[in-house]
Amino acid sequence: MTLLDERSIYVFDEWAADQDPQSREAFYSSILPRLKRMGKMVVVISHDDRYFPKADRVVRMADGRLVSETGSRAAAATL
Repeated sequence: MTLLDERSIYVFDEWAADQDPQSREAFYSSILPRLKRMGKMVVVISHDDRYFPKADRVVRMADGRLVSETGSRAAAATL
């Protein structure tokens, strides 16, 4: 797996889309939190809104444009 690469940033583009339900759950509930605990920046591109609440930040795009943003950075921008 990519953990062996020791990168500081990981990008997963629809990685869980073709996974069975157990592997998808493991990705979002086990692998991603582990990367976070390791201090890694993780960017996950997904249409699976069931897992959006697990994100620190959610950026929604449409037609190549930012349409909304929620999470820590969005909250800090409003202060």
